[in-house]
Amino acid sequence: MSSKIVDSSIGPPSADTPKLPDRFVDESYKLFSKVSVDDPSPEEAARIRKKLIRWILPFLCVGYHLMYVDKQTLGSSAILGIIKDGHLTANEYNWLSSIFYLGYLLAEWPQNLALQRFPVAKWLAGNLIIWGAILLLHIPCNSFASLFVVRFFLGIAEACIVPAFLLILSMFFTYDEQSVLMPCMWAIGNSSPITSGLLSYGVLWIDTGSFAPWKWLMVITGILTIMFGGAVWYLLPDSPISAHFLTLEERAQAILRISSNHSGIEQKRFKRYQFIEAMKDPKTWLFFLHALTQECANGLTNQYSLIIKSFGFSTLQTTLLGCINGLVSFFSLALAAYILAKTVNARAWVSIAAYIPPIVSCIMLIALPWSARWGLLSAIWIRGTGGIPYSVVMIWAANCSAGHTKKTAVIALYHVGYGLGNIISPQLFQPQYAPRYIVTWSVILGVACVLPAIIIIYLRWYLAKENERRDELDRQGKITELGIVEHEDENGDRTEEVVDSRQLDLTDRENLAFRYVL
Repeated sequence: MSSKIVDSSIGPPSADTPKLPDRFVDESYKLFSKVSVDDPSPEEAARIRKKLIRWILPFLCVGYHLMYVDKQTLGSSAILGIIKDGHLTANEYNWLSSIFYLGYLLAEWPQNLALQRFPVAKWLAGNLIIWGAILLLHIPCNSFASLFVVRFFLGIAEACIVPAFLLILSMFFTYDEQSVLMPCMWAIGNSSPITSGLLSYGVLWIDTGSFAPWKWLMVITGILTIMFGGAVWYLLPDSPISAHFLTLEERAQAILRISSNHSGIEQKRFKRYQFIEAMKDPKTWLFFLHALTQECANGLTNQYSLIIKSFGFSTLQTTLLGCINGLVSFFSLALAAYILAKTVNARAWVSIAAYIPPIVSCIMLIALPWSARWGLLSAIWIRGTGGIPYSVVMIWAANCSAGHTKKTAVIALYHVGYGLGNIISPQLFQPQYAPRYIVTWSVILGVACVLPAIIIIYLRWYLAKENERRDELDRQGKITELGIVEHEDENGDRTEEVVDSRQLDLTDRENLAFRYVL
């Protein structure tokens, strides 16, 4: 890929060469209109990659970790007094988790549309600041109704966070890099039980009378989130085009560096046909179904502390034992990142292998006697590998979609599935099933472990077959990587410019040079 205008010496465009008005082209085209650079050498590409990792990755890692610490405040608060202070029943507590994801679900489409329309990092920063403020609003709540409202609005704010991170990853890194970086980020994020456990343990020692320990937890996490949102606003770039730590030439080379993605950077106009294509694409719904089924186990996030305490451990012991979940998640995701860095097209196999410990966990929790509390606790701990498929398949869904509107729609629908699964999941922990939750673990085993693994196997087969078809078309010389940009001046005169098709914001179905990662 080159930023220079492609001329007829490369070969004339064919009759079916894609053609777009200049207002609909990818944002990268505008940059290449200002600067002309060649593809970066391996040394230049490595230097730019190091800069990107140094500037972008810390924000994403800290953001994921802070997001999960914030999400776990309800679960941590359950043993710190929020149930008593809020006068909550067990069912009301479960609904506080579900309502969070109802807000998340309702806001997913508007938030993703906003991410396409407005600067990504700025919109992300605004939502982070709002998120932190809503955490602080938990403090005066003393009833189910008041907590219900703040949890709902917290879900609305969070609906932007992960989609924004995915879009940022896709703009700065190659698909192979993304497959490694996402588990790294998720390892940092899923290690949050360590932070939550230590914070919970620490606030138990704060004695301020009626200002309960769970309120101190909200103060600390809320203020940290607001501060992080401010840092994102001022320091995180919206795209390579606005990366303040790169020169103009390096910004262009940063885009050329990821040309193997066969996808653009971003396009601020909503393209209706791309949205329709996303809705008609079978793989969109396969990814959606994976998110829905996978997340039917995620209600455990707000149940871990209660379940561990039900095994007969004290509150202090529970806060520390819960840290082990974070350690298991961290090391298992770090291992997944290492394997993905050393292999090619192994996303499906890594994800499927990661379901084995949760399957074993469900069987142990169903079969072990209640007296075997350390065995039951071990079953809870080994579930930590369940974060691997979510992190890997989430970025896989984004990588398998090109065209900014289509990619945004696929990401949004994936998180709609995520929201639905998380609405359902807390309701599996009904009081009548306690403390053994045999029905709950049986449902999680079939719906949230076995079924998503089957979906992943089918997805890999489906995408591999399509890649084979495109390879055959390429061998026959039926695939071109050229496109045409139409210009119209103030007099109505039209001119055409032949460019690299990756500057046209084409979808993966329009651009047959696109290959699906596996």
